[in-house]
Amino acid sequence: MPTLLVIAIIIALILGYGYYHAVTHGWLYIDIRDASVKPYSGNIRDAEIRLLDADGKFLADGKSDHQFGVVRLSHPDAGDCSAEEGSAASSQAAQNKWKTCFETLSTWLVRWAGRVRFVDVKFAGCDLKRSPVTVRKSRDDWWLWWVPLPHIGGKPFTYFSLSVNVDRSNCILTKRPTA
Repeated sequence: MPTLLVIAIIIALILGYGYYHAVTHGWLYIDIRDASVKPYSGNIRDAEIRLLDADGKFLADGKSDHQFGVVRLSHPDAGDCSAEEGSAASSQAAQNKWKTCFETLSTWLVRWAGRVRFVDVKFAGCDLKRSPVTVRKSRDDWWLWWVPLPHIGGKPFTYFSLSVNVDRSNCILTKRPTA
């Protein structure tokens, strides 16, 4: 009987850690699309974005890069981790710096990402204020985090995503953005 109790406690601790990690670590994907480009809606590059809650209170800001249009959020202290990410392959110390920065970003954004209701987007002479957005939220299968397979295990995260669809030529939203 004590052996079964020990096994049950170990299983509960493993699963509990997975759940804890999933609710305290997250990632936010932001897609800013130019809907005036047909048939493919291209990413808008070099856009500045501000994320706001339902009351218009500032939550975070970011910028889409000039190469791919990937939006990088900027932590008040750690920044956006792009320098650390770029040098992570060069050494173990650089990889550790990237992991530390990523940990800071992932624990910071999970506290507010679900509250985003509006965005301000600014790019190339276009300045859209308080554009409504819907944030989509999903969580990894936290109970499988311990499985030692490359396509299953790994520490679980909560993922947030939102899309902003803009007619770049007219500087207007094309429709209410959806996740």
